[in-house]
Amino acid sequence: MNNKILESSDVQMNNNEKSLKKINENSIFYKLKNFFTRFFNFIGKEKKENLESAESIESVSNIRENSKNTFLESIKNIENEETKLLKLQEQYRSGKIREEELSKEQVDMLCALYDKQISQLRKSNAILKNNLIKKTC
Repeated sequence: MNNKILESSDVQMNNNEKSLKKINENSIFYKLKNFFTRFFNFIGKEKKENLESAESIESVSNIRENSKNTFLESIKNIENEETKLLKLQEQYRSGKIREEELSKEQVDMLCALYDKQISQLRKSNAILKNNLIKKTC
C-alpha cells in the first residue's frame, strides 16, 4: 500500500512537471511580449479602420459624383429644351413657320415662353423705374 501511495505521489509530481508552468507577469520577457502583441494588434486595427474609412469616403464621393452628374444632365436637358424652344420662337417670328404648322403642345410651350418673357420684362422695367426714382430724389 505504501508503494501505491509513493507511486501516486510520483505520478502527481510528474504531472506537475509536465503541466504548463505559471507565467511570471513581472518578468521583462512577459512585459516585452505583451507590449509587442498590443502594438501590432493596434496597428492591425488601425489599418482596418483606415480601410473602412477609405471605403466609406469612396462610396460617399461616388454618391456625390453621381448626383452631380445627374444634376448636370438635367441642366443640359433643360438647356436643350429651352434652346429648341427659343429657336422655334425665332423661326415663328421670322415667318419660317406658321401657326398652322405647329402642334398644340408647341403652341402651348410658346405661349408659356412668351408669358415668362413678358413677366421678366415687367420685373426689369419696375427695377429700372425704381432706380430712376431714387436717382431723381
